[in-house]
Amino acid sequence: MNWKLLGFSVVVAAVAYVGFSASKPAASVGALNAAIIPKPAALEVQEGAYLLEEGTTINVPAGQADLLPVAKYLSDKLRITTGLNLVVVEGGEANDGIRFTSAKMDMPREGYSLHVGTRGADIIAATPEGFFYGALSLWQLAQDAGEGEVAVPFVSVSDEPRMEWRGAMLDVSRHFRSVEFVKDFIDWMAVHKMNVFHWHLTDDQGWRIEIKKYPRLTEVGAWRVPAGAAPKADIDPATGTPRLYGGYYTQDQVREVVAYAAERFITVMPEIDLPGHASAAVAAYPQFGTEPVDAVSSDWGIYYSTFNLEDETIAFLEDVMDETLALFPSKFVHIGGDEVSTKQWENSARIKERMEELGIEDVHEIQSYFTRHFANYLAERGRRLIGWDEILEGGSIADSAIMSWRGTKGGVEAAKAGRQVVMAPSPIYYTDYRQSYMTDEPPGREHVQTLQDIYEFDPLEGLSEEETKAVLGAQVTVFTEHMRTEARVEHMAFPRLLALAETVWSPEHNHDYRDFASRLMPHMARLKALGLEPADSAYAVQFDAKPDTGGQVMLTMKTQSGLGDIRYTLGGGEPSASSPLYEGVMTLPLGETVTAAAFYGDEQLSKPRMGVLSERAFLRREDDELTLCSTALAIKLDDDYPKEGSRANFLVDIVEPCWIYENPAMEGVTGLEVSVGNLPYNFQIGDLINSVTLAKPETATGEIVVYKDSCDGEELARLPLAPATASFGVTTLEAPIKAAPDAKALCFRVAANHYEPLWAIDWVQLVKGN
Repeated sequence: MNWKLLGFSVVVAAVAYVGFSASKPAASVGALNAAIIPKPAALEVQEGAYLLEEGTTINVPAGQADLLPVAKYLSDKLRITTGLNLVVVEGGEANDGIRFTSAKMDMPREGYSLHVGTRGADIIAATPEGFFYGALSLWQLAQDAGEGEVAVPFVSVSDEPRMEWRGAMLDVSRHFRSVEFVKDFIDWMAVHKMNVFHWHLTDDQGWRIEIKKYPRLTEVGAWRVPAGAAPKADIDPATGTPRLYGGYYTQDQVREVVAYAAERFITVMPEIDLPGHASAAVAAYPQFGTEPVDAVSSDWGIYYSTFNLEDETIAFLEDVMDETLALFPSKFVHIGGDEVSTKQWENSARIKERMEELGIEDVHEIQSYFTRHFANYLAERGRRLIGWDEILEGGSIADSAIMSWRGTKGGVEAAKAGRQVVMAPSPIYYTDYRQSYMTDEPPGREHVQTLQDIYEFDPLEGLSEEETKAVLGAQVTVFTEHMRTEARVEHMAFPRLLALAETVWSPEHNHDYRDFASRLMPHMARLKALGLEPADSAYAVQFDAKPDTGGQVMLTMKTQSGLGDIRYTLGGGEPSASSPLYEGVMTLPLGETVTAAAFYGDEQLSKPRMGVLSERAFLRREDDELTLCSTALAIKLDDDYPKEGSRANFLVDIVEPCWIYENPAMEGVTGLEVSVGNLPYNFQIGDLINSVTLAKPETATGEIVVYKDSCDGEELARLPLAPATASFGVTTLEAPIKAAPDAKALCFRVAANHYEPLWAIDWVQLVKGN
């Protein structure tokens, strides 16, 4: 018998027998949405709604005190998003309100059913996890019904997750995050029914976990001087040296985070990187590295640094693992294992001696030696190793699992071989890729991964039904090289993380992006009430303005998702829910200013964007509006200045800093203004550094050179970079430009003798003569 159908029949029968009604007439409530993220396996909406009031009870059965924290969690969330204070009761009279009821039949461990009717809401489950997930669905259903009332629509829900592993990885090595933020991140995962928090604690740029036996790991390995001239000039008066940046978690703080997550039914899985990504550890304890490291670096990219093969090094790593296992009860422990360079091993005579002693014939087998050793080490302690898909290269690794990041290929191969797999493929599940090409999109990798891209991706594609059984689940990864602030993490991870949450929870046949984006609209206000500022990229208003005849402009507005009511003002005022509704192409006079935002009813979905329809504005291009000459390694990068507050950011290919201004309106143009920044070249890109392409300079400090039509065309202007060399920030350069009314494009190239500093364009302004 189907447990879901049976669960519904029991609840409906009970409601029909008792027949209580809400204390306020539900008939006064208008139409409500029944939007839940992630979408339940089955949801039926009936006519009507139950009204919640101040003091409505959440009733937990007598003798089930383990459910009290779940009920309290629901009460807290409802207070935050509705303003109501509900009362948690154990074993009280369950006449109306919200009732937790133990299942009378077998139900999946994380499954639940939920029924809302005239006498309130019944959540039925067999475990605290099931009640937790049922409570979260109820929380999302509670909404403003008008006239100050809060209501829950009449629904019947039966639900269970599609996948066992529903995860997100947070990188705290590149940029340290406070304990409070980590807990917030876990909470934002929990309310969307995610259950694995992968904590990326160590990497080349920082060691973030206290290991008592090796205190220098955090005394030295947790701190660095940020890259760039501005941070190097920021002298700490206490030391007389550049101010250090970083931080780490004490073991007590780790226990606090693990306990906090467990209360939300989330497992915290640590990652201790080996045998590569070892620079921070080797900076602290050089004896364990193949080659010494002077200091923790602020470079991004792939380092050559590796652990050596000495017995003392293996003992050191085991000691680290011993203390780590004492803090994390998770079944799986992540050892990294990705992007391991063999260069240092190849160049080391001592490594060759150790290889002979250990019977290792090839340097490429050294990684497998580490992997097998720690797979066995963990197995002896009742744990399991998981690593990035490179650990597949080297033969048997006991019952270790694979986390597939280099696309899905490694995961598919592992699943076909019967290994357990977690899908975390790049680029689709990597949130360091930008979400739109809008000019205010924050730094990140150049390629855009939209909310829709992530939602519509199937991590099980290419697998047979039998092979999918090897896939534990999937997760997004939040690598933070380009997320300097916690606000940036929120923007880059959310709401894309919610798209993944629905993929791993909801049945495959329930997936429809437009439906998801529609359910997300009312949910955005809930996210903000929880203190989260998600990206509005899917609902941000984009302008397409074209000059027309007679001093007019044709203006089109749209959103990435095609959803949300676009409302606008003219003349610079902020739009509101009562502002005019955009209904199609508008004809406006040249010189007008339009400000627009997307709305869902009275709720504003996106921050206002402004479009200035002036002649000067039509002759200006932001860096995102220019075309990169190449995308060998294209990134949108933060400036290194100022220390506090907002910074400029620049879209640039770090191998070929060059931009194309397409279709310039050159008639009457006599000059140029170009805003530039000088960035640190803090990238470990191996032999690719030899491919950096720069134009030939005429001065020691270099220039921005402008060519007609292509980068091999006629030189039209040369803007010396000398005025910008004295500034940590952004500098506007000016120069005349040769007349070129027929130019089809302008090419802007950096001319310099060296790639350091990295010069990048912020914006270009064409200037007409008087």
